[in-house]
Amino acid sequence: MRALPLTSLTGSPWPEYLNGCSGRPGQTITRRGFPPLEGESKVKLVKMLSLAAVAAIAAMAFVGTSSAFAEKNVVLCEVQQLECEKPWPNPTTIVGHSTSPKLLSSVGTVECEKSLAEITLLNTLAKLILGHILSLKFEGNCHLGSTACTVTVSETGGITIEHGANKLEWEGRAVSLPLGETPMNTVANVKCGFLINCTYTGGEETKTTTTNNAEGVATVVANKAELKRSAGFCPAVSEWDATYVGLGTGLWLES
Repeated sequence: MRALPLTSLTGSPWPEYLNGCSGRPGQTITRRGFPPLEGESKVKLVKMLSLAAVAAIAAMAFVGTSSAFAEKNVVLCEVQQLECEKPWPNPTTIVGHSTSPKLLSSVGTVECEKSLAEITLLNTLAKLILGHILSLKFEGNCHLGSTACTVTVSETGGITIEHGANKLEWEGRAVSLPLGETPMNTVANVKCGFLINCTYTGGEETKTTTTNNAEGVATVVANKAELKRSAGFCPAVSEWDATYVGLGTGLWLES
């Protein structure tokens, strides 16, 4: 299996997410002690195509960008510096976890125990960092009051990260990836008995905010982020509320 550059997992409070993995800053992470997965070559091909698609989006996004944005460029850096001299590799895959992610709706609040996200970023100094969401899971006891729920992510798309209005914050948005004839988006179905059976799609209205602490731990917050209702029996209002913390340290978004 081809190793993907990941963030440090040292001191992670969530080791159960990463059984069979190990690593240190600057190293790659591989699965240890497992035989090759069936269809692994297809997974590699999908990842290669995904990165090609993200690169195509980047090229389109940068057309017409003026020098006025130069001071607002962003890159993922290994150390905290005024001007990044040690960027993480391009591409870089990062992992984040969330406890108690929620869907806030007009029917009630759907809450799960935990969520895990894995994202590959094209890490070059530019106005936008673009990436592909490799996986997004919602696990544990998902419920709406006493009603059991399931949250199933059937498709994953892309994201962009750029400077927000606050110089210490970065804004993320969901975007489509042009893979094949139909663009790929992040699509999830939420089912709670007869109360909700709705399929949601992430779009430009689905926004997140990223910050760093002094140790370089990145935190991504979705604060009542809007979700597009695309099919099924859906509440009139649906908003995503979650906080994802990057596994490991040494993750600084720098200009």
